[in-house]
Amino acid sequence: MQPSIDFTAPRAAPLRRRLRMGLATALAAGLLAGCAAGGPHADKIAANARAELGGGHADKAVALAEKAVLSDPRNGAYRLLLGNSYLRAGRFESARQAYDEAMELGEDSGKAALSLALAEIGMGRSNEAVDTLNSYRDAIPVEDYGLALALAGRTGEGIEMMANALRTSGTNPKIRQNLAFALALHGEWKEARVMASFDVPADQLDARIQQWAAMGNPEDVRLRVASLIGAPVREDAGQPTALALANFPETAQLADAAAAKAETPKAGNAGAAPTLAKAAVEELPALDTAPAPRVADASTQPRPAQLAMIDAPAAKAAPVAVVQPQARPYRIAAPVTHPAVRLSARPVAKPASRLAVRPTVAPGTHLVQLGAFSTADGARRAWRHFASRNPALAGYRNVTTEVTVNGRHFWRVQAAGFVGQASAATLCRSVKARGGACLVMAAPRVAPPQPGRPSDTRLARLR
Repeated sequence: MQPSIDFTAPRAAPLRRRLRMGLATALAAGLLAGCAAGGPHADKIAANARAELGGGHADKAVALAEKAVLSDPRNGAYRLLLGNSYLRAGRFESARQAYDEAMELGEDSGKAALSLALAEIGMGRSNEAVDTLNSYRDAIPVEDYGLALALAGRTGEGIEMMANALRTSGTNPKIRQNLAFALALHGEWKEARVMASFDVPADQLDARIQQWAAMGNPEDVRLRVASLIGAPVREDAGQPTALALANFPETAQLADAAAAKAETPKAGNAGAAPTLAKAAVEELPALDTAPAPRVADASTQPRPAQLAMIDAPAAKAAPVAVVQPQARPYRIAAPVTHPAVRLSARPVAKPASRLAVRPTVAPGTHLVQLGAFSTADGARRAWRHFASRNPALAGYRNVTTEVTVNGRHFWRVQAAGFVGQASAATLCRSVKARGGACLVMAAPRVAPPQPGRPSDTRLARLR
């Protein structure tokens, strides 16, 4: 008699459950492998998303860009496309997370930083937007940077910066138009009208001023940003959790997590094996099933012309009526209602970044790893990005270490200077509380730094 297994017997129930779980796991792994394969299929989806975005169909672009990201989750270009689509759809919370994750994957151009700042302004997070702008000051054109500062509530700084740039560049319609809008936001209506008159036809000037006046309420930041980029005004629950970069760690991150678990088998409240990811930094994590965004009535109001010119993601928009500059002199009148604004000709100092790292912290015994990146430049920029999201990092040194895992090079970004595992775990919990991820590791023994050598950032190489 041939042996057999009675799957209906009570004692075989655990085995049956294990078999079913194994089959389900295998199927899920196969599906994930297929989605992560990327390749021509994902490229085609992304190309279709760009076409829909360029045609002004933001919601269709969002659906396609989300599919592209699921097909290749660690493709920074796809996540940047997703952020652009979210932004044009008026979904600022989703756009912010998509831009964050795209920049963590190396897509950290000035245009990406500007778009991230616009999303943050639209969410009412002006201070974070200013931090983003300051971190990428040298990569953002002055006319975009100045207007973004004005939108973030720093109208005086934005006006002075653009006024000086206008004197330097001579005739620049974009600077004039953005300067006029910033003057209007600051309440300088006379000066705004004079500046706008150089590029707006006389029969459209009153309508333009009225449009600016409708956005003069400081609380209407969402309406202001949406009107500027031609997006609807809508509520947004955030990017779906299934798309989060934290769900798709890279090989180096998995190896680091395994090594940390072996080094610290008991980590107390920090957890035995914390998951390492490249910091999805939402303070309010996105919902698993986000409800459909609701479009407010304000989004249906007609916008016959672009209110200002900012280098946001490309989309099909109404043409801007700009006349050729006339050969007549003009000047900006002295501020009356807000004397704090001085349109002087002196150079404007670059705003001091609030992301400076103090180099006086002792080496310590532990590190907090924040991410692993494929380039050294990306790792250096990532530190500024992490520090802008968590001010507590300003008290610690940035240690960037090159490692080789399975023949591939990565650069780890770590915060150093913790004395004891408990202090490192406290900082790690702070990072996680803001939606990020981290890993507590024991610091390697290193020789003291040489005299005269900067100590704020250390670049090492391990094999």
